[in-house]
Amino acid sequence: MKTKVLVSCCLLLIALRVSVASAQDQSSSVFADSLKTIAGELKIVALDESCKFNVTLNGKVLLGTDCQGESNMWSGTPIPIIHTFYKSGGVRPFDEVVLLQMNMLGNACNGGPLLFLGLKEDKTYSLSESIDFCGGSPPVVTWSESKVTVLIPGGPPNRGTGYIPPETWVYQNGLVKQVKPNKRRR
Repeated sequence: MKTKVLVSCCLLLIALRVSVASAQDQSSSVFADSLKTIAGELKIVALDESCKFNVTLNGKVLLGTDCQGESNMWSGTPIPIIHTFYKSGGVRPFDEVVLLQMNMLGNACNGGPLLFLGLKEDKTYSLSESIDFCGGSPPVVTWSESKVTVLIPGGPPNRGTGYIPPETWVYQNGLVKQVKPNKRRR
C-alpha cells in the first residue's frame, strides 16, 4: 500500500514538472509588456522575437515594427518598451499619457527614440512624433498636468570624441517640440 502511494506521488510530481516546463516553454517574449490604462489594456506583443512587434490598445494595433521591412520607420529600432506613464490627472488634453521607447537589436545606441501615447477615457488616443535619442545618460522626464519635459543630458558620444549638447523637449497638447536654448549675451 505504501509503495503504491509513493509511486503515485512520484508520478504526480513528474507530471507536474513536465506541465510546468511545458508552460514555461510557451511563455511570452521577454520583451512583452502590458499596462492597464484608462482607455483599456496597452500591450507590447512580440510577433517574432526581437524583430517584429505590435503595440496594441484593446487588441487594436497602434504601432507595428519590423526589423526586416526597410519601409517600416521602426526597422532600425524595432523593440518598443513602456518607458514610463502618468495617470494622475493626465497631461491635458489627455486623461493618461504613456512614454514609449523604441530600442534597437544591437548596442550602437543605449536606448532609442521616445514617443508619447496620449489616452482618453472615451478610448481615443494620439501618438506623438518621436524624439530622437541614441544613448548617453538616460533622459530625465518631468511630468505635470500641462506638459511633460524630457531633458536629454549632454556628454561625450558613444564612440569618438567631442561633446553632444543637451536637448530639452516638451510634450504639450499632444505635440512634441524641442525647446531652443537661450543664446548667451556677451
